[in-house]
Amino acid sequence: MAIPGTAPFGSKTLPQALVAVARRKPGALFLRVVDPRAPEAPPRQLTFGDFERAVRRAVAFLRGRGVGAGDRLLFFAENGAEWQALSLAAQALKAEPAAIFAQLGGEQAAAIGLRVKPRLLVVSDAAQWSKLSGAAGALAAAGLATVVAREPLAAGALPPGVAAVSYGEIFEGAAPELSPAELDALVAGGDGEDPFLLLFTSGTTGRPKGVRLPQRAMLRAIEDGRASTAVTEEDDGLHFLPFGHVAGHDQFMLALAQGHRLILVARREDVPRGLALGPTYLFSVPLLYERIRGEVEARLARLPRWARPLGRRLAPRAVRRKLGGRVRGLFSGGAGAAPGLETFFEELGLPFVELYGMTETAGLISSNLFSGRRVPGSAGHLSSVVEARLEPDGELCVRGGTLMTGYLDPEDEEGAFTADGYFRTGDLARFAEDGTLHVEGRKKSLLVLSTGKKLSPEPIEQVLASTPPFSGAVLLGDGRPFVAAALFVPPAELERLGAAGRDPAVELLEQARAALAGFSEYEKPKRVLIIPGSLDQHPALVTPTLKVKRDAFLRWAAAQVEALYAPARS
Repeated sequence: MAIPGTAPFGSKTLPQALVAVARRKPGALFLRVVDPRAPEAPPRQLTFGDFERAVRRAVAFLRGRGVGAGDRLLFFAENGAEWQALSLAAQALKAEPAAIFAQLGGEQAAAIGLRVKPRLLVVSDAAQWSKLSGAAGALAAAGLATVVAREPLAAGALPPGVAAVSYGEIFEGAAPELSPAELDALVAGGDGEDPFLLLFTSGTTGRPKGVRLPQRAMLRAIEDGRASTAVTEEDDGLHFLPFGHVAGHDQFMLALAQGHRLILVARREDVPRGLALGPTYLFSVPLLYERIRGEVEARLARLPRWARPLGRRLAPRAVRRKLGGRVRGLFSGGAGAAPGLETFFEELGLPFVELYGMTETAGLISSNLFSGRRVPGSAGHLSSVVEARLEPDGELCVRGGTLMTGYLDPEDEEGAFTADGYFRTGDLARFAEDGTLHVEGRKKSLLVLSTGKKLSPEPIEQVLASTPPFSGAVLLGDGRPFVAAALFVPPAELERLGAAGRDPAVELLEQARAALAGFSEYEKPKRVLIIPGSLDQHPALVTPTLKVKRDAFLRWAAAQVEALYAPARS
């Protein structure tokens, strides 16, 4: 779907944007890379010129392996500078990079790999490759010729005819490389409809869909992302969202095209190391911010009542110190923020900007800063390159410059678009009188009670998950006479209630209903299922971005859910 218009950042493609910034400020710092394998080591530093040279080497390598227009690469690896250098090199050659989450299990990764049919595969290490070993022969038969890893894979680990190559062979020493002039000439022929990336949806309601994003979609998304976030060339962003998620690319490509710095962290547990380097902004899914708020509120609750006013006055300083001391803004995307989260950080003096989008729209549909003001509880105003309308049932449909080319598999296209080219987002939404967009839940996750009442579970789950002591929640009730909730609770809290002689189910139901005071009576749970621990301790029940896989949860807890709704309890 070709979209007319001027080229954002003066470029038609991201490789062109890379060349432009590398020629403009080659010696300026671009990346500080935190090495997960060396906890005590300082970050590795790369200038824009260093990174552009890595891309020139990656182009030479890919050409040498026969990669060209129409070929696909598959990235099944942790974040890293090399990851993006190889991806941009593939884009310069008009090949199509594809990415999946590094945390995926072998079965799901292999299934996607066989749909992608890559000529070249990038993995983190031998352990990552071992997840795919059962499908190695099938991948080779489908065209896999090369496996790239940080360190050389052992001889005999790959099928016959498949070569193993290490990062060092591509990026270090006397590795071949294009000259700057050769890269300039190569990228000059790029077009906005060239492939940028093939990404996969989270699969909360079924098989992940392959989303084919063109260059113009990402460029337009980051152009409006720059306007919404007000990030400048002087900023240092903390980057830890995975490259399997579109938001990870939004942040990286904005920094690349604009010319600002990034602190690159591959693993969530290394985020404190990144924060210690003093970022000026964070971009995260809401979970990180919810945990920070939970920690602050828990500390205040432990103080004597007389000391709490002082604790609240000191909280802004403590939070800023925890975030590295230089943060001036918090950006949130990938999921809806819980009610009150924006207000909490705004009261601490930290602007909180929520962006809304999805993989199919290159991660951007609306933002809270397009209107020049923030509206807590909303997804803000539409991007300047997005048109939107609501279907009679409330489903949001969009079209515009950030929209994908289409899906990898033709069967996924069925019903995805309206007759006049609007994409059906699957989100239920409304527009307020001030023009702000309010997203109210997923159409497919709508709960329809046997009484005929309908409700979206996500807003209720967000409130519960952000209310101590709950660490996660799944709302139940589809086809049932009333709403119930599965509540994930820290074992220490359950032990505390038991030691006090109180029934956890009764006590926690009361707390849950109190937290939902602003909701209608039929939306509040009448029964609760208490599950010790946290939702993210069960990888099979959540996506890599920690969204609930509702069908998977209902299968996992089928017997307990049935007991919850037994006639004797209704």
